[in-house]
Amino acid sequence: MKRPELLAPAGDYGCFQAALKAGADAVYIGGQRYGARAYAGNFSRGEVLSALDEAHFYGKKIYLTVNTLMRQEELDGLADFIAPFYEAGLDGVIVQDVGALSVLGENFPGLPLHASTQMTVTDAAGALACKRLGVVRVVPARELSLKEAALLKKESGMEVEVFIHGAMCYCYSGQCLFSSMLGGRSGNRGRCAQPCRQPYRIRTEAGTGKPCYPLSLKDLCTIDLIPELIDAGIDSFKIEGRMKRAEYVAGVTDAYRRRIDAYLACPEKKTPVPQQDRKLLSSLYVRTGLGSGYLKKHNGRDMVTLDQPGYAGCDDGLLEEIRGRLLERDRELPVTLSAELQAGKPFRLTARAGEFSVRMEGETVQPAQKRPMSEEEIRKQLSRTGGSGFAAEKIDVSIKGDVFLPVKSINELRRGVLEKLRGERIAAYRAGRSGAEAAGGNGVRAAGRSGAEAAGGNGGQPSRRPPQPGCMPARPGLSASVHTLPQLEACLEAGVSRIYLPASIVGAQVRRRLEAAGEAGASPEFFLSLPVILRAETEKQMERERELLGSGLFSGAQAASLSGPAWLSGNGWQGKTAFDHRIYIWNRQTWEFWRKDMDTYCAPLELNGRDIRALPSPGPGEKGRKEILVYGRIPMMVTANCIRKTTGGCRKERPEEKAAKRRNGREDFGEEMFLIDRYQAAFPAAADCRFCYNLIYNSVPLSLHGFLGEMAENGAALVRLDFLEESGRETEKILRLFSEGLSGSQVRPDYDFTTGHYRKGAQ
Repeated sequence: MKRPELLAPAGDYGCFQAALKAGADAVYIGGQRYGARAYAGNFSRGEVLSALDEAHFYGKKIYLTVNTLMRQEELDGLADFIAPFYEAGLDGVIVQDVGALSVLGENFPGLPLHASTQMTVTDAAGALACKRLGVVRVVPARELSLKEAALLKKESGMEVEVFIHGAMCYCYSGQCLFSSMLGGRSGNRGRCAQPCRQPYRIRTEAGTGKPCYPLSLKDLCTIDLIPELIDAGIDSFKIEGRMKRAEYVAGVTDAYRRRIDAYLACPEKKTPVPQQDRKLLSSLYVRTGLGSGYLKKHNGRDMVTLDQPGYAGCDDGLLEEIRGRLLERDRELPVTLSAELQAGKPFRLTARAGEFSVRMEGETVQPAQKRPMSEEEIRKQLSRTGGSGFAAEKIDVSIKGDVFLPVKSINELRRGVLEKLRGERIAAYRAGRSGAEAAGGNGVRAAGRSGAEAAGGNGGQPSRRPPQPGCMPARPGLSASVHTLPQLEACLEAGVSRIYLPASIVGAQVRRRLEAAGEAGASPEFFLSLPVILRAETEKQMERERELLGSGLFSGAQAASLSGPAWLSGNGWQGKTAFDHRIYIWNRQTWEFWRKDMDTYCAPLELNGRDIRALPSPGPGEKGRKEILVYGRIPMMVTANCIRKTTGGCRKERPEEKAAKRRNGREDFGEEMFLIDRYQAAFPAAADCRFCYNLIYNSVPLSLHGFLGEMAENGAALVRLDFLEESGRETEKILRLFSEGLSGSQVRPDYDFTTGHYRKGAQ
């Protein structure tokens, strides 16, 4: 039976040492840049290097979090940031940004790359997309069941790391813009302000409820599922908590260490979890209850801490007990020392720890003039290993004849051989990592390689044809996404050049309208929008999408996840593919990786105008053209948990309501469910019942009507409008306003709006 890795968090050096003392096999930490916990203590450059040496001395591993999205200038500095850690034997890097994976794979041969849970990998197709970038381990979305995680491992052939304990995000990690859009602090940048822990009232057609915490999930605890996780072959068990203190790290790691070891020692014996461990895990900074998360269920009201969002208090006595039992003890590695003493020959001392062995010679041994040294005297000096990190587990002394050696000489050789042994253990992790050998003498391979060169030269715009003198960039075309038949009619009437439609609205009426538009000639391009989340457990729900893609109605498909392009390819799709803004392209290297797979990409919603302009924008007819969203309610959360189900109104349990929605052409999106915050802002919450996820939208639409004159200069081939709950008449009005704005007219909307991050960008 395979022994899984127990992976513990560390927000500072004290937590790192706590993890080692408690029995972690590996520790994940963040440096001063690029980590998704910007408010943790984090590690300085020197601390990372010290932690690497200390971990490797004890035979443990260090993974560095580089799990944020990166603007171009940040990505251009990544190789220099990683180089000293790579050369010191860094064991792996946890990454979110596709461009970062490209840079790391290109510059650091042999460095294990792990796909962060921030990449929202939900099935084997998404994992295999990461594998193309050299990723060897995937941390899938925490929303996956244990069965799905095991299937992902089997089908991808990659290592899988699963969270087993700690705080849970309500949104699929990497898909949350809530904190970003409300306060400018982006979860994709490690600065989440946790609006999910705030109170909201839920408004449905039945009325408005009292304030509660519908987005605050209970903490994860899988201590009872450890045998199943081991039997499923999960490679790494991950504990959440880089923002938590050393007592939490030590206590939780120790409890899981003992549970894992107990099962591995006797898998046929169903040993119960000790009651004291249950008490400990339920008392260390927990949000009013624990649960097994999504490993055994898709969602449910019992997963949410409706009445209280914050951490319960932690008993001082428990913290003191953990300090005394775990934190204040010395961690020492067992070592065997073998001494050889013979008059007239150098004192020889061998030290062995695990597979490592070193031998050193010291001062020449003298014949005893008076009382010869005893074996016990030598053993006593050799046992004094305090402060070395070793504990003499066994000492062998071989003496030939009557000998004498100064105590000072024995102590010096003992210190020297242990220091050499320590160095050998650490050096083993640096094998093949020297800058001169692995990187051509410059610290990193192709050091100084710019983002422009990585994207093919020409200032990072490999395919853009610069305007000729006296010429203006071409006016962008207009694209739109719709969710109702009246919205579709308005877009057709307005002459929109591309229309995105989800399969949920393509009933008989919509199908006839698409066919009629095609027969009339000069119709827009119709693109089928794939679901935001694709999972193994919902694959059987995709028959409608397969049928529609084969119907001839659609010339393109819109993908919103890493799995989307792979699903299309696996189903023989030969048409165009548009990447939604949820497939994050923040830099040129990411664009270069995806270019051959996409006709167009939509610029990410957390970039400002300057950053959007810096992204590549090829000319007409080329791959990878740019689309910019200029109107629509921004989707701020994609969630497996369901607000409607939390309130007891699951449509799957009320089929008559679902049927009524389908008849009205609004199967998935209804205007009757909102989250009302403390400031009375209303956030629409749409339930996609076919794929069982929620989409939570901003309270007001994004509207970049005031910046339409910049869109051509920004390289936009298309500007996009997303319609959600707008009526047909409202859709007509908004389309007219943006068409006039693109023509150079000054326009003034009569609706409340936000300009999102277009001016400032996300922190």
